Amino acid sequence: MGPLSGVVVLDLGQYLAGPYGAMLLSDLGAEVIKVEPVRGDSMRMAGMAFLGCQRGKQDIAVDVKDPEGLEVVMRLAEIADVVHHNMTKGTAARLGIDYESLRARHPDLVHCNTYAYGAEGPLSDFGGLDPLYQAACGIEYEAGPVSEGNSPLYVRFGMTDTANAMVSVVGVLAALYHQRRTGEGQDLWTSLLNGAAVFGSDVFLVDGQPGPVRPGLDRNQTGVSPCHRLYETQQGWIQVAAFGPSQWSALCRVVGRPDLDRHDTVAARLAARGDIEPALERAFQTRTASAWLAMLVDAGVAAEVSIDTNDGEVALYDSDNERLGLVAEYPHPRLGRMRQFGTLIDFSETPTGPYGPAPMLGQHTRPLMVRLGYPTEEIDDLLARGIIYETTEDYRFTQ
Repeated sequence: MGPLSGVVVLDLGQYLAGPYGAMLLSDLGAEVIKVEPVRGDSMRMAGMAFLGCQRGKQDIAVDVKDPEGLEVVMRLAEIADVVHHNMTKGTAARLGIDYESLRARHPDLVHCNTYAYGAEGPLSDFGGLDPLYQAACGIEYEAGPVSEGNSPLYVRFGMTDTANAMVSVVGVLAALYHQRRTGEGQDLWTSLLNGAAVFGSDVFLVDGQPGPVRPGLDRNQTGVSPCHRLYETQQGWIQVAAFGPSQWSALCRVVGRPDLDRHDTVAARLAARGDIEPALERAFQTRTASAWLAMLVDAGVAAEVSIDTNDGEVALYDSDNERLGLVAEYPHPRLGRMRQFGTLIDFSETPTGPYGPAPMLGQHTRPLMVRLGYPTEEIDDLLARGIIYETTEDYRFTQ
């Protein structure tokens, strides 16, 4: 019974930027009904990427282009508090499921559309993918960094997708609060471009001129100063963030180079990077990342081992992460027992979780149709004509 228990969200999105936001609402306790085309969400082919933004949802497969299928979606919207999707501008209107059409059936509905470039302007009709907005907001240029002679760097993680989804959740929650307070629904939107702008929040102008510039990465993309960077060790890499005089002194002492402590200001350390960093690089090569972590933490220096999260094994089997609730485990009918990130926000009175797996295509089509009041004969007829689809798999999970 999470804090959004009782809220019904209709997820009309595909791929990542829309469905991830709806999944976060599900994590907070909302009932999320995913509406898919009878052929399935286009991102199902991506496997794990699909599973990463669909957990905990119910699923109904409908051909919304057919008038009878459109009526199914309209009736679903009537029982929903929120409709959420990431269709390109004009697509929902062509399908007959835009905000104006939905509002005619449900006046107090909260409707959220996450776009690519936004709802207005010369690029508003275009769709797009995450790297375009990394480029448009300077993220790739800074990640290079080009100022150090490197090429721009595309950060492979879909950061603008997820940032856009997070912002959409904030907007939906604000609109729900307004709805509960006034009885008024409304339309709201955000975009991948807006999501990318989140990562430029420390860039601003003062009287039309650049303000203080963020610290730049070095040419090897390891960090911004000798005490705030990655170091390669005998085995693995370690991230050090030795802020303040005491941590810098402790770092020098731990690595066996107390002589470097004479560079006792940030400006002095930056000026002497050419001497300090090679010395520290040689020192860190004498032990493993895990060994250095234990020594640095004991000395009061902020540090962490840089782990490979591609397979998730380290982070998702970490006992501290499990204790904190950052790990969720649940059975999937095809893949067996799965682990994924878990609770992102903890509540004292309305705890979230446990979470269920991503649904199979049409897994809940029949029970949802019954809930909408369709008789068995009509459901069977719609299934036979391909207007709706239900899976015939047995979803009882066996270990």
